Amino acid sequence: MQTEKSIERIVRAIEQVPTLPIISHRIQSLFIQDEVTIRQVGEIIEHDPPLAVKILKIVNSSFFGLLNNVSSIDHALVILGFEEVRNIVLGFSIQHFFNMRSNGFDRKRFWVHSVICSQIAKYLGRHFNIVDDGTFFLSGLIHDLGKLVADQYLHDEFELIVNYIGDTHTTFTKAEKEIMGVTHYQIGAKLLQQWHFPKKVIMQIFYHHAPWYDKNFTSGSIILYLANLLTKLAGYPCHQDEKQISLADVINPSVLDFINKNGFELDQDECELMITHIHDFIAAEQNNVLRIFD
Repeated sequence: MQTEKSIERIVRAIEQVPTLPIISHRIQSLFIQDEVTIRQVGEIIEHDPPLAVKILKIVNSSFFGLLNNVSSIDHALVILGFEEVRNIVLGFSIQHFFNMRSNGFDRKRFWVHSVICSQIAKYLGRHFNIVDDGTFFLSGLIHDLGKLVADQYLHDEFELIVNYIGDTHTTFTKAEKEIMGVTHYQIGAKLLQQWHFPKKVIMQIFYHHAPWYDKNFTSGSIILYLANLLTKLAGYPCHQDEKQISLADVINPSVLDFINKNGFELDQDECELMITHIHDFIAAEQNNVLRIFD
């Protein structure tokens, strides 16, 4: 376990992370105007082809369940809404910011896990009729942000964590506590707070392993908690050697009781049905959303 001085050093390292560069400052400036049109936003996105492609892939994802394919940015913006578009821009800004290739950590696997989690989070929001204000996608996409921060700014410790997981097949959380004394969700929340992200996103990420501690945004934290577990259960963990998730982890009686008491209706049959749907969605996305960061 790390000493208090070592933990302070980790906090100082996080504080040295530069301010997040937004993919398009013009888009962000438009969003703060009182009157902004879809065409104005659409024109800017169309001049950023990689961003335009990503937005179209997201809106045409099987997880959205649209009957017809969306081929224009304007149509995509109508369906997504301005808040969702802003969160997509923020999510892809973070992906672009942390683009360093790690020697010991599979970044492609990391982003596939993250993208699937973001899509499952949106699917769960619709499935349980939870109002989505656009944060489910963003929180799902960056829920493991702290791992990237550790890899890039605390690389020696992170390398030890990755090796520890490879040797013991434990969880990231247990390995992080053993090696650093600080977890990825603590690091991620600290950085997002530093970057002045919405409190709801910060809390969903901070509590995505333990939503029962979240007293303010419980439903969103439950959505992210389930999305993360279901992503792993579908066969897409963040690290190939980390502890495997089983259905029993999702339908743990005490956890299930907490989830149901908070307005969700979930049991084993419902969970198995969702897993079947998720496998179908993922199979349909092999050449679409799952290749969004290729």
